[in-house]
This record gives sequence, structure tokens and C-alpha cells, in this order.
Amino acid sequence: MNLRSILASGLALAMVTGLVLWRLADHDLDRRKSESFDFAAAGQFIAGTLWLPDDAPHAAVVLVHGDGAQDRTAAGGYAPLINSFLDGGIAVAAWDKPGVGSSSGNWLHNSMADRTAISRAALLRLGRRFDGIGLGAVGFSQAGWALPRLTQKDADFIVLIGAAVSWQDQGDYFARRRLAREGLSPRDIERTIELQHRSEARAFGANAQAADIPEGMSPDRWGFVRRNRGADAREALSRLDLPLLAIWGAEDLNVDADRNASIYRELVAQSDTGRRIIVWPDATHGLLKAAAYNWQLTDDWSWFAKLRFVAEGRYAFAPGALDVVMNWMRDQRHDSIENP
Repeated sequence: MNLRSILASGLALAMVTGLVLWRLADHDLDRRKSESFDFAAAGQFIAGTLWLPDDAPHAAVVLVHGDGAQDRTAAGGYAPLINSFLDGGIAVAAWDKPGVGSSSGNWLHNSMADRTAISRAALLRLGRRFDGIGLGAVGFSQAGWALPRLTQKDADFIVLIGAAVSWQDQGDYFARRRLAREGLSPRDIERTIELQHRSEARAFGANAQAADIPEGMSPDRWGFVRRNRGADAREALSRLDLPLLAIWGAEDLNVDADRNASIYRELVAQSDTGRRIIVWPDATHGLLKAAAYNWQLTDDWSWFAKLRFVAEGRYAFAPGALDVVMNWMRDQRHDSIENP
């Protein structure tokens, strides 16, 4: 092997190593400037982190979780998104859900009104930290029943990703897509959904008792579903006075993107910059690339998909989707949030 070949091989190895390290940096939040982001809300102590861009931020947001026992980084899943926002000059705060990580309480004991109260308290905390920049909330999935209750007194804007209007309609859609992927015929799917409705009426209805808890469901989860299964965002959306960006992935397996976007368009007046309702092509429930990451739950991901997500970092998102979100947030003007 001559010297030229050795040098070429060494250069190629160095380039590959550099590329890998560059992509892995998207999963590293320890390298970013950060500070504690703790506050009290709904009778609970909430522990979180505020990450800061290298230069003065153009805007600041709180991240509002979807369903599940999520910590402040969603077990690391938020890291590429947070790093993208920070590189775009947007400060980001997130927290451990009640009863997760360092937060007190139990998130399964919360109603959607409680989730709104926590988001409102987080924005108040953010407003005390920053002055003169746009302050907003970016919410995922289940946050679509919490954030539309906010007003101009709480924030300058909200962003909703993969939000559903009706809890029960979303549950039906989720079940239909899951059953279809399991190979059931349309007729069998509808029969299964009908049986599911009857079972849920017994398990979660007004006269349901602890003895009616479905097999395999914890009492806390039963209480959470029973408390929130009537959630519907229509009234809150019809009264919304905030700039809104609502975006769905066109290939969403959890929420009917076209139907929910249509309802939003009926209820929320749109303008060039203040209100945008978008269905993004070739994207999942979380705006990742559908061809690589389209499962209903991250627990369902193949080992290859998990490895690919680590390798791709922010490039796991559908091309252009994050740019649209960040550009829209930076365009929102700051109104004075009323602090007590």
C-alpha cells in the first residue's frame, strides 16, 4: 500500500469520524448554556431546565409534553429539536412531568385544566426571565387540549404539533390505524371499534367503579382517562386570541391530520403570519420523516430506526418542517405579558 493510498484512507476515516461526531452533537445538551427552571403549579413543584442559545435569544419557548411519563428531555428524544431551536436563536425551557424526575405530584392525577395551569405558570416564569422578546409554548399531541386555553395574558404565540380536537375521535382513529396495520379487514375494524365503545362506556362512564378498571390498566391511568376522555378543543379554539401555528404530519398514524386541520380552519381565523394551519408532507405524528420513523409509539421502533435517529439527529425531521416552525416563531411580535 503506497503512501498516497494510506493518506487517502486516513482522510476518508477522519471525514467519517467528523461526520459522526457532528451528528452526535445533536443529542448532547450538556454542552449548551443552561440554568434551573423550577416553579410551582397546580399544587405541585415542577423541576425543569432552561437552555440558552450562544447569543441573545430572538424568542423563548416552553415545550409542553404529549402523553406519558415524560421527563424534561423526553428521555433524550427532544435533544435534536432543542439544539435546532438553540442554533436558531430560540431559548427553550422544559420540565419533568409531575411525579417524573425531580417534580412532585403525579401527572396521572392531572386534568387538562391542570396541564394548562402548569403551562401558564411556566410561561409566567419565562416572562420573568426575559424581556422584549416573543414568548410562546410549543406543544405536542395531547398538549392540543391544554394550550388553546391560554390567552394574550399568558403568551405571545403557541405552536401545536400533531394536536387532536376530540379525545374520543383521536382514540378511534388511533385504534383503526393500529388494527389496519395488524391486517384486520375494514368490516372487522368497525366491529372492533363498536365493541371498544361499549367496553369504554362501562369502564369510564359516569357510573363506572374501580371494579370496572380494564385488565392491565393501573388505577391511576384509569382515573386519568376517565377524567379527560371528554376533552374537546373546539370551544377553546373558537375563543383563541393568540397567534397560532398548528402543524401535522401528513402520514400521522395517531391523529387524523386532514380532519383535524379542517376543523382548525373552520374555528380559527387565519392570516398571513398570525395564524397558520399546515399539513406537512411525508411526516409523522412528531414531524419526523415518515419513510423511516412512522410507528404510532416510539416503543414500537425497530432497532434500525433507533440507530438511524441517533445518526441523523435533527435531520430525522421531515425536510423543511423545523425551519417553518422556527421562522414562524421568530416572526411573532412581543406583547407585554401581564405579570402579577
